[in-house]
Amino acid sequence: MQRIFSLIIFVLFLCGCASPIKSERTAIPTSSQEVSIPSLTFPIAPPPETIVAPTVVPGPTATTAKRLPPEDWRDWPIVPTVTARAIEIYRNGQTMGLDPHAFSKVGDCQSVKAAFMGYFDIPDRYSLGSHYAYLQQTINNFAGHFNTDGQAVRGGFNAAAVLSPLWADPKACLAGEDPLDCELRITKPIIVIVSLEVWWNGRTPQAYEALMRRILDTIIAHGAVPILATKADNVEGDNSLNLTTAKLASEYDLPLWNFWAAVQPLPAHGMDTKRNDGFHISTDAWSTRSFTGLEALDSVWKELLGSAPAVSATPTMELTATPGAISASLQALAPTETPTLGPTPVGSSNRIVFGLSERQSEEYSYPGVYLLDPVTGQTVQLFGTGVRLQSTSPDGKYLLVSEGSALYRTNVDGAYPLILTNSLYAFGDTDAVWLPDGRIAVILTKSGVSGITILSPDGAIENNLPTAPASPVDIFQTSDGGHVYWESGSCTLPGVCQLSGAWVTSPDGKFNQELTGVTGPILSPDEAHLVSADSDPKNQNSLVFALPDGTNPRPYQLPGTSLVDYAWSPTGDTLAAVVAMVSDYSGKSSGNRNFVVDAHTLSVSEYAQSSLLNPKVLWSPDGSYLFWLGTVPSKTGFTIGGSLVDRASKKVTDLTNAIGQSSTNYVAVTNADWLPLP
Repeated sequence: MQRIFSLIIFVLFLCGCASPIKSERTAIPTSSQEVSIPSLTFPIAPPPETIVAPTVVPGPTATTAKRLPPEDWRDWPIVPTVTARAIEIYRNGQTMGLDPHAFSKVGDCQSVKAAFMGYFDIPDRYSLGSHYAYLQQTINNFAGHFNTDGQAVRGGFNAAAVLSPLWADPKACLAGEDPLDCELRITKPIIVIVSLEVWWNGRTPQAYEALMRRILDTIIAHGAVPILATKADNVEGDNSLNLTTAKLASEYDLPLWNFWAAVQPLPAHGMDTKRNDGFHISTDAWSTRSFTGLEALDSVWKELLGSAPAVSATPTMELTATPGAISASLQALAPTETPTLGPTPVGSSNRIVFGLSERQSEEYSYPGVYLLDPVTGQTVQLFGTGVRLQSTSPDGKYLLVSEGSALYRTNVDGAYPLILTNSLYAFGDTDAVWLPDGRIAVILTKSGVSGITILSPDGAIENNLPTAPASPVDIFQTSDGGHVYWESGSCTLPGVCQLSGAWVTSPDGKFNQELTGVTGPILSPDEAHLVSADSDPKNQNSLVFALPDGTNPRPYQLPGTSLVDYAWSPTGDTLAAVVAMVSDYSGKSSGNRNFVVDAHTLSVSEYAQSSLLNPKVLWSPDGSYLFWLGTVPSKTGFTIGGSLVDRASKKVTDLTNAIGQSSTNYVAVTNADWLPLP
């Protein structure tokens, strides 16, 4: 018999997810009665159209018998039954102080309360009808957990994000806790619905599988039963993520809710044809998702109840943690993070990573870290609010990112974060950089005094550099293992610093000297030239070329008013420079002139002018392209703009829309890098 479920959907405009459309009153017949769907109310009124209650074709009858192989996941039932492993986990969890009336969700914007099952906590927003009245028992048991966004649900979450402390809410989570551990500790659920992975180029099924294993192991260690879910989309093109999910469900012997099968009878198989992005689902699919998700929860929960007698919960102590440390109790439950580099995501190179700052009055906040593929025009957020990009490793496989005074090393896709120190200076634009040999130079603070320390890749202290009498506030990327270049000065707030001059120090601490008359020194990849800006206010449009130790300076004046950024080519024979044109009368910039300077002959080529504020110029790994990234002002605020330039043809491609970052406040790029090829 065809299953019909009528409800009121109140999905909001959140996280870029598809939103259902305003409904007129519509009578929906069932075998026993007519059920009326009242009109919907939205904070922003969409076009008036009609929502049809979801029609779900039942999948194969679910049994506890041996499943079809994972390769036949399309024929797996929509609604799972309990498995032997699930019963074992449940019985173990009954002795761990879990809440028998709690379940959790782990997912992205398709799992937030406004999109997924939230209305089951609001009785007048749904009607089960006589055929599905049995589901009310499950709704009653888990009341209060449907219309709740836990710590492991957020727009943009993926399998890497839920395992990263950098995505955890500091107001709710313990120091060092990731969103998943935080949710499991706070909610203490008996069941967890896991529906993850927004696909993006560079994230492989193998990386997804490795991360999902950690997620499942963590949930099981907490005594909760995971319910895995397939997804409706096939953005990756070969359904490899759904196959991987089915393989994990089969190997771990866990229930799988086959949402993909549930939406196949719907128009466009449940995908939103208006958005046409291959990911967002339709209004009908939203309803189907909530209903079949409830059925999955109902089926698994009731069979778990029937599998074992209730056991009195063992009282548990609330976990506490010292700031900057993970509690011993949590470490015993969570997967251990070893001090070795995590697996490298395949295809993670040849992309642009950048961090942002946002100015509010005299203070700065940090909206996050992003990864842009200039070929596909796709941008993904690696880390959320409060996280800053510091540096990328010489091989382009790893990042240094910070949150307050905590410095982390992560894979380039944001996975496998490892805390290196809790003493980061955290005031300059760049407080930590990778050295060419894989070690890390970092500005640390001790007893209120800043200094430079050399760390191993796992955070072990190798050497403290002599920096007196100056105080480091900024550190520069270097291509030479024999020199660490840094800026001295003092800072009152993050990003608000008074600079006093550049210095160079050897990593072995044998020499430490001031670089007179220059600021922002960067060494060429061939280690032949040091280039910097002239610190003389009268020569703001001048580059200064020198030897690596700063001696033999040679100023070179460029057309324009003020030098704002410069970057060496991968081979070190040419230098890209951006010079702003500033009016002597108004003091306003009328745009930028963009040059490429031959380091040997000092001949200059000019490219198309740009209008970016605070621009950053980047070279592609092979030197064939240039990319300018900066702020574009508008009448309503500010946007991060980007222009890709083919050096051979000088053709310009605008990638501003692909970047997609804007604010009513002033936003700017802090650090950026074009990741090298593997």
